[in-house]
Amino acid sequence: MFTTLVTVTLFAVAAINGAAADTTPDVETPSNVTTCAPTNISWTPTTGPYDAIIVASDDPCGDALVDFGVQDGTSVSWTPNIAPGTQVVISVVDGNDEESWSGTITIQQGSDISCVPADALAAASSSAAAASSSAVASSSVASDSASVAVTGTTLVVTGAASTASVSSASASSSAGPLGAVGQDGPLEASSNGAMTLATAPIMVLSAFAGILVLFL
Repeated sequence: MFTTLVTVTLFAVAAINGAAADTTPDVETPSNVTTCAPTNISWTPTTGPYDAIIVASDDPCGDALVDFGVQDGTSVSWTPNIAPGTQVVISVVDGNDEESWSGTITIQQGSDISCVPADALAAASSSAAAASSSAVASSSVASDSASVAVTGTTLVVTGAASTASVSSASASSSAGPLGAVGQDGPLEASSNGAMTLATAPIMVLSAFAGILVLFL
């Protein structure tokens, strides 16, 4: 007796779970939906009739882009007449007002676009052009921002054999500080075109030699 009750209970639970699983239609998401190429839309059976529509994926509660009307069966054929690039979803409401949605579908452009209204194609083209212009503008701003960089002030002394870079923040030399011509440690041009440091003793000796020349 107990075994019979357990068996009946299990069957009842399975039947209830099966009924619960069938209360909402499961809408299939078709792949490779292409303009003007017939596509089959289907859903699992629950309680008919069914009301199937197609809406924009970013506005699922908005106006229907395509309304298939009331369907007694669980499938309908559709020739996509929506501009390529548009993202849509399929909504199916059964006889118990239970609603289900497909996944997001992106309309692909096929070799035939004759079924797509001209105004829809124009709107899609304008949107694509605006998006492209915005992307180019953003890229230009990023490029301009990246090209403006301050790396610090650097004194570059170039000679025939070598190049020396002295940072303005930490310029120093074992030969003494750099100065203007006529001060201690002036910069003078060497015979090979390089900039060298002349020390104070050399300048004093040069001046003394010049005085001697005048008295001779």
